[in-house]
Amino acid sequence: MDFNPIMLAIPFFFLAMGIEIWLDRYRDTKLYRLNDSITNLSAGTSQQVVGIFLKVLTLGLYEVVYANFALFKVPHVWWSWILAFVLYDLCYYWAHRMSHEVNLFWSGHVVHHQSEEYNLSVALRQSWFQGVWTAPAYLPMALLGFDTTQLLIVGGINLIYQFWIHTEMIDRMGFLESFMNTPSHHRVHHGRNPKYIDKNHAGVFIIWDRMFGTFQVEEERPVYGITTPINSWNPVWANFSHYEHIGHQLRNAPSLTDKLKVLFYKPGWDAKMAVFHPIPDVNRDSYQKFDTSAVQGVNYYVLVQYILLTLATFPFLQFQAQLSWGEKGLIALLIGLTVVNFGWLFEGRTWAYKLEAIRLIICAGVGIWLLLPITGGAWLAGSIGAVTVLSLGWLWRLSATKTPLMHSSAELR
Repeated sequence: MDFNPIMLAIPFFFLAMGIEIWLDRYRDTKLYRLNDSITNLSAGTSQQVVGIFLKVLTLGLYEVVYANFALFKVPHVWWSWILAFVLYDLCYYWAHRMSHEVNLFWSGHVVHHQSEEYNLSVALRQSWFQGVWTAPAYLPMALLGFDTTQLLIVGGINLIYQFWIHTEMIDRMGFLESFMNTPSHHRVHHGRNPKYIDKNHAGVFIIWDRMFGTFQVEEERPVYGITTPINSWNPVWANFSHYEHIGHQLRNAPSLTDKLKVLFYKPGWDAKMAVFHPIPDVNRDSYQKFDTSAVQGVNYYVLVQYILLTLATFPFLQFQAQLSWGEKGLIALLIGLTVVNFGWLFEGRTWAYKLEAIRLIICAGVGIWLLLPITGGAWLAGSIGAVTVLSLGWLWRLSATKTPLMHSSAELR
């Protein structure tokens, strides 16, 4: 099934972000940083693209179980949709909880927690591989007879609900706090303060955390992020950094039993010393976020290029079923190269300007090649050519005036 409820919600996501950014500027609350927000959005964009390939595995597994082992066949009636929504949220709770409490599964979820800000763009910072590790958690629904269509629709609604709770603009919400997941509850979940770690895993209903002992009320304002920041604006590295960390841990593990503990114990297990490292305390007043100071023109350039990337990616996601797997793969690689180089430009990599010029030319060539055969494609191809020429001119001016960056945090990768 190619229907994706998330695609219908994307324009509303960006509209809500625009409103929050306006309020942020109006109130001078400084909830957004351009480099952080673009990295969040780039992670989300690339996740949607990678999902085209991985859903063959994740949804395929669900469909196999449903088709061959379902105990019942649940009809599409009003009560079944309500039941499916509640059951999905319960499965989500356990999938999400295990993504925090099993080191290997944390590799597929850590991306969502890497931002040191908390705003609506963080909701779209999604991991490429989380679905691979969490897919088995939803198989009970297949066994009970909920088909793949029901899974996709209630899952999409569940994820759409979680978008709005990624904000600091909304305070406590009265009686809703007792049974619904709210911004206050989810701020706790994104906090790296020791008392907030591995708390409030709910998707929609906070009752699961209250029932299973993982609930924590918001007390002091959280410090956001993970206990070992990646210190990079590279969304591809964000998806692979913890796998590298696990690889290092496995090499240091002296026995097979220790290696299994590395994979399936909680994050923080040190196989060499056979101990869990304590969660470091953190003070909001003294904590220094990772940041880089790029030339202002670079910020504007990357922002414009991200808008162009979004305008190109959205129709690709809508109509990708009409393309061959080779064409899908080529476009996916170019989108990956694009978001990686955004990060490198933010980080001040001197060679990123040359790579960006190459990227612009290759993307333009592929776009023109794909568009020319379709009706009206010549006009679109011409527009791509014109935008590419303008972008190359802008890039040349930036490269001629670039200055060294000042880094306010740990050394960049």
